[in-house]
Amino acid sequence: MPNLFDAQTVGRVRSLELRSFRLAESFLSGMHRSRLRGISTEFAQHRSYVPGDDPRHLDWKVYAKTDRFYIKQYAAETNLQVRLLVDTSPSMFFKSPDAALTKFEYAATVAATLAYLLLQQKDVFGLALFDEKVRAYLPPKGSAAHFRRLLELLSNAAPGSKTDVADALLTVGPQARQRGLIVVLSDFVAETDRLGLGLGQMSFRGHDVLLFRLEDPVERDFPFDRQTIFLGLEGEGRYLCDPRDLRNAYLNERNRHREALREVSRRFGYDLTDLPTDAPPDAALSTVLSHRLARRRQR
Repeated sequence: MPNLFDAQTVGRVRSLELRSFRLAESFLSGMHRSRLRGISTEFAQHRSYVPGDDPRHLDWKVYAKTDRFYIKQYAAETNLQVRLLVDTSPSMFFKSPDAALTKFEYAATVAATLAYLLLQQKDVFGLALFDEKVRAYLPPKGSAAHFRRLLELLSNAAPGSKTDVADALLTVGPQARQRGLIVVLSDFVAETDRLGLGLGQMSFRGHDVLLFRLEDPVERDFPFDRQTIFLGLEGEGRYLCDPRDLRNAYLNERNRHREALREVSRRFGYDLTDLPTDAPPDAALSTVLSHRLARRRQR
């Protein structure tokens, strides 16, 4: 447990807290501040019918007037359970001069912002920090004290071992007995084969999953043009070369890996969103909240 009165610790927590609050307020200023929608007993609004919707919620009176199918939506009475899984492998702590934050700092800001928004919505949220194993876990709760504890864990996280997203999903999945939303923030510097095992368990248990892939601009663009020593951040060693000889091969492999991640995500009906650390994270929040507002999957 960190010393909460240590000036350095307090400074890290406050810095993350301010970033998350500013981002949340900026995002909310462009949205209706309304309760998240679900299926319950208090009517909230209509929306157009889409294939797969439960026909029991069709509004036949509206159909008689408009000749179109509309679904009744109701204000959610039960709390949404959200578990935030944040990668703390060494590669997540990389930052190039073109990025304002490390990949982990960027992911932590997004996670803290989502937790703050969920706190305002009176939903519950948990946190898992992982590398090849889950290293810290907070079960979902919805209090201000719980939010502060989440900030402390994120602010004091340190680089761990190699990335294994599948192990994190397989560990957290059995603990999530109530269906909810799993949000994974990682650079996915790992093979994609095992990821399907974790996503398959999430699908079997009826959870929704959002995958956010963190990427530094130099990892995306590979702008190097002179002899360079490359250091593998997850134990791959050092490699001295002329990057111009590798650029095409690197970018092809980067694109192959990215598409493989998308393919395994699509296989289970889940969303994968890229988060370049030189871009504002508003798009990530928009994806999460619009996903929650527009469609609660019935599994």
